[in-house]
Amino acid sequence: MPDYLKKFLKEPPLLLRNFHYEDVLEFLQTGVEERYMAGDNIINESENVNSAYLVASGKVAIWKDGIQLATLSESNFLGEAFLFSKNSRMAKVTSETDTILLRYERYDALNFFRKKPEKLFNIFTKNIIEIQQRKISNMNVQLLNLKKRLLNDNTW
Repeated sequence: MPDYLKKFLKEPPLLLRNFHYEDVLEFLQTGVEERYMAGDNIINESENVNSAYLVASGKVAIWKDGIQLATLSESNFLGEAFLFSKNSRMAKVTSETDTILLRYERYDALNFFRKKPEKLFNIFTKNIIEIQQRKISNMNVQLLNLKKRLLNDNTW
């Protein structure tokens, strides 16, 4: 068993918080390991959303219009709303360091939850909402800081 799986079993990623140990392990094992070198493209903007990624090790950067929006590291998910959205990706993702990701396909994840009590899917959905709320809060802080800087800039 890879070290990152052992670590995730001790301290599950937020998306899997409040899952039983066996469910965490089973879900983690449905992911397909992918390895990237620093600078590799992982996700291209406008791709269809049919999968999500868990950062097992390393760091990835989120880009939109040539601007880096965020850096995600170990235990963060990319595209966590993949079960509910069939839209296109909104940003590009690149590997900042050598990175190991676990890729989860929509079909496989849905099959995982079909075999489980409905309560587990409800916990998963609640965790997605919490992740989304954290992202929105972070974006609001960034927007507020940018607005403060613009208002204090006398060249405008």
